[in-house]
Amino acid sequence: MVNFKSIVNSLQKHYSDASQVVIISRTGKILYSTKNWNIKGDIKALLSSWASGSAQSVNMDGIRYSILQMEPERFIATNQHKKGHLIGASTPDGEMYMLAHIKPKAKGWFHMAYPAVARAAAMITKGSKSHFIETEVELSGEIEINKEVASRGYATTLTSMDTSQIDPNLKAEIQGFLEWINNPEGLSSYISFYLQQNDSYRISKLAEIYAELYRICNQ
Repeated sequence: MVNFKSIVNSLQKHYSDASQVVIISRTGKILYSTKNWNIKGDIKALLSSWASGSAQSVNMDGIRYSILQMEPERFIATNQHKKGHLIGASTPDGEMYMLAHIKPKAKGWFHMAYPAVARAAAMITKGSKSHFIETEVELSGEIEINKEVASRGYATTLTSMDTSQIDPNLKAEIQGFLEWINNPEGLSSYISFYLQQNDSYRISKLAEIYAELYRICNQ
């Protein structure tokens, strides 16, 4: 039998900004929930909104979240009054869902929260080999996402340019991207998850992105 509590503890250990977590069945039955999250009356309405693919907002435990992304396997929403964010992920078989409330001050949450929750959701499926990792990811045993190289490459680009010519919004986006690369549950977690799922489409796209980044950094 799957140990839901252990999986949630693992998620919160590796991504501490997931303050409350619930695991629910496809029919809306709560299978496991952390304490202090009064959501029993909200689950079925949320699942209905998620399934519709067209909802604009949902309510959970008295907090209204505006939906940013909504796909069968992914749900991302945020509260406009800085009360946190809501992240959802389905298990690979679509039989269960994991929802997590993300702390309001979580840095880089938009990039980092979903890969962490999706990884944990994948761990629920019986026989899953998904797990949280501590090391950098290698593609095809050869391509390593090396934090030091990536950090040096982009940092050099930013410092060598005339700062008066840099769009501050663009610079902020690049710095946010750096944070995502450097966080163990950021880019490396995202890539590792789809490698473990053998997602041929995303793996091929990631390979294309890697090739383009390599070309840019070596111009």
